Amino acid sequence: MDNFDDLDFLGENDELQGGRKKEDQLKKILRLEQDSERNLDSESLEEIINFYFDNNDFEKALSYVNVLLDIYPYSTDAWLKKALILDSLGKFEDAIEFFDKAIVLNPTDIELYINKGITLDNFEQFEKAVESFQFALDLEPDNVDALFNLGLTFEKLEKFTEACDCFERVIKFDSESKDAYYELGYCYDFLDMLEESILAYDKHIELSPSNYNAWYNKGIVLNRMGRFLKAIENYEMCIALKENFSPAWYNCGNAYASIGRLYKAIDYYETALKYKSDDAFSLHNIGNAYEELGEYEEGIKFFTEAIRIDHHNYESYYGRGNCYFNQNEYEKSINDFRSALILCKDYSEIWYLKGDAEFALGRLDDAINSYEMVVKLEPENYEAYYDLGCCLIDAKYYNEALTELNKAIKYNAKWAEPYYEKAKINILHGDSDSAKEMLERAFELSPADRFEFDLSKDWERVIKFLVSR
Repeated sequence: MDNFDDLDFLGENDELQGGRKKEDQLKKILRLEQDSERNLDSESLEEIINFYFDNNDFEKALSYVNVLLDIYPYSTDAWLKKALILDSLGKFEDAIEFFDKAIVLNPTDIELYINKGITLDNFEQFEKAVESFQFALDLEPDNVDALFNLGLTFEKLEKFTEACDCFERVIKFDSESKDAYYELGYCYDFLDMLEESILAYDKHIELSPSNYNAWYNKGIVLNRMGRFLKAIENYEMCIALKENFSPAWYNCGNAYASIGRLYKAIDYYETALKYKSDDAFSLHNIGNAYEELGEYEEGIKFFTEAIRIDHHNYESYYGRGNCYFNQNEYEKSINDFRSALILCKDYSEIWYLKGDAEFALGRLDDAINSYEMVVKLEPENYEAYYDLGCCLIDAKYYNEALTELNKAIKYNAKWAEPYYEKAKINILHGDSDSAKEMLERAFELSPADRFEFDLSKDWERVIKFLVSR
């Protein structure tokens, strides 16, 4: 009975909220506690334990369950209750120990294996949790609690096919299991079974129409399917049920952006910020929308705020750099592109625009290095080979330029521009026959450009035409 001395009885000032029914229950528990020193019957102790457990006072529930176990050391229910209390306290390893003691006393009790499995799952011992649920199913193959919890553990192991099998079996035994339909929607989404995911969420919503998460998740799936207007409808339903749910505002903004309604998208992102002011993603996407609208100053403002909150997001540096580039503020754009590349050095588009900015500033060697990174990352990008070739021409590296222009032709033989550039090089080298050949090939590919010429007489006209391209 040593545990009895550690108990604190409730006083009048303890903060236990509730209505009339709860007040009556509290009075009853107080009487039971006062009587417990004289009359330690199991029924009264269990009622006290359950009261504290249900009201989340787990330490006090643990003290009383220890008293119960002192009196009834072979009570499976008492060991189970102690394990459940320890689980609620986050003492998972201790909880598992007491589940095992209960199992020794009653090795065919299915609930013991299910609850042990849940604790193992909470303890992130997922493989052992699967084993525990399987023990329960060996005893009772159609136990829906074991099947459902096994499915949840398979989800955490990212075994979505196995999880689906569990939830489908739950529905076979209980066609009204709204939770199983919800989890099926989630798993089908991960398996790219998008139509099946929608049907599962629809069935869940039919059974539980007020679950805002289900409307939201269904919107995500519809968005993935490119059904943006339907996605918006579902996000709006989520918002109607839970107005301050910022992810729904954010993703609804994404859907509006996808259909080109950028000002509407901005409104939704701004509302998301109202409920989550430090949301760098919303700030970034507002910047994106303004950039797409050509309102670069506004874009810069929001990208800057996004970077202030999350300075590890390379896309915000890239977006702001893009805005600076479009305002011809090339130095600032290059600084942002450098910051982006520190975070993501293998993103070819950043290297490409950095090269364009360096070329605009006349930093030809830097631009060449940037374009070379683009073609390294995208070996079949004919436009990058072309731009690299043009940059090499300006830097007077004519042989290297010819090599890159030939690669542009290799990957797009029907594009006239590389031939025009090769003609320039041939003229600079005084090779009029090769220059004429390149011009003729270009005119074949671009007949609208054609004009009659005699290179020996009209070379000024030809050069003027080539320079103007």
